[in-house]
Amino acid sequence: MEGLFRRGCFKKHLLLDLTPAQRKCVYGSRFHHKIKRNTKTGVAKSLKTRLVVMGNQMKKGEAYIDAFAPVPRSTAGQIMMSLAAALDLEMHCVDFSQAFIQADWAALPEKAPQFFIRPPSGWKEEEGVVYECLQPLYGHPASSRCLHFTVDKWMKSEGFVQSGFEDSVWIRQPDELLPHAILMSAHIDDTLI
Repeated sequence: MEGLFRRGCFKKHLLLDLTPAQRKCVYGSRFHHKIKRNTKTGVAKSLKTRLVVMGNQMKKGEAYIDAFAPVPRSTAGQIMMSLAAALDLEMHCVDFSQAFIQADWAALPEKAPQFFIRPPSGWKEEEGVVYECLQPLYGHPASSRCLHFTVDKWMKSEGFVQSGFEDSVWIRQPDELLPHAILMSAHIDDTLI
């Protein structure tokens, strides 16, 4: 949680200071714990804890406008792998680290509604404190959509264009700076380059 505060993901408020309309936009949150294991031995190697918004409590039109995030069809990945194999090209799989909190609500074509969360169970906080969410978080229905539009905006600023058949596949043609074409597809926070 301290890391999320340092990254500017939250703003603290007292529940009593919120307007009646804002109080209707306060949702639960919880910690999700996952044990990462060595794939060969099964021995635990690390514990991953993630804060998750209780998005199942949210209603379309109140906490979010749209949840649809385009992802490439499986054929896009198959075409990319076929091209890489046939042309002896390098291919990389990249996973965005802490993807959703790097996204920007302002990248959405629609205005993101304001919402708040109660501190998760097990987190010590003063009574009556809620957090305004300033960044997308896991569990919010529109987080994937927000990440897509943030990545799309960045890709276009770097000279990429969307392919004609997939909204989440981008192509950059060779130029003086980069002598080779680059093709990238993004399935939420997992990419093929």
